[in-house]
Amino acid sequence: MHTIKTVVVGPVMTNCYLIGNPETKELLIFDPGADADGIKEAITATGMNPVAIFLTHGHFDHVGAVLNLKTEYGIPVIAGTEEQEVLSNLDYILPPLFRDSVPNYSSMLIEPDRFVTHEELLELAGLYITCLHTPGHTAGSYSYFFPAENMVVSGDTLFMESVGRTDFPTGDNETLIKAITEVLYELPEDTTVLPGHGPATNIGYEKKYNLYTWKKK
Repeated sequence: MHTIKTVVVGPVMTNCYLIGNPETKELLIFDPGADADGIKEAITATGMNPVAIFLTHGHFDHVGAVLNLKTEYGIPVIAGTEEQEVLSNLDYILPPLFRDSVPNYSSMLIEPDRFVTHEELLELAGLYITCLHTPGHTAGSYSYFFPAENMVVSGDTLFMESVGRTDFPTGDNETLIKAITEVLYELPEDTTVLPGHGPATNIGYEKKYNLYTWKKK
């Protein structure tokens, strides 16, 4: 059994997910991109205790509240090992073009406590999570699959009827489409997809209706 609370945060409406286990009274935080106070309020409302922060990738709209929450709860930050280049470069996290509208951007340099690798299996909060390297939006983008709960947190890799942009540093469109079709589309078709922005979807729906990933016969 699990619970999912979506907190939409920041100027580009990023989905921060609080995935909890009522049996252990623990929860996992995914992509806290902004509004640390709002996320804390949502956490308090669950009655559960955070045990880790997961990052799908290092862009500002997914990491903005990380330092605040990490300090508040004393919990580790987890990211893909291939994302170290992005997380250690402020120009990659937040391009200068956007900085006028984002306060305190210097606090977005993130040093994760743990780096994971492709297909690594974790157990946290009494939940199993398979870490999947799904590059393309950034070189170290990861999706997190919960096999028992049949859901995947896809970050900015896969959206409902769309895919992540690839024009930021370390992005690549061909790599992105390959990650979706060869990694995410190999998950069961009824797997719920929890994307970084917008509504939830599922793998079967995207295989059928996502024009960006269609292949010519």
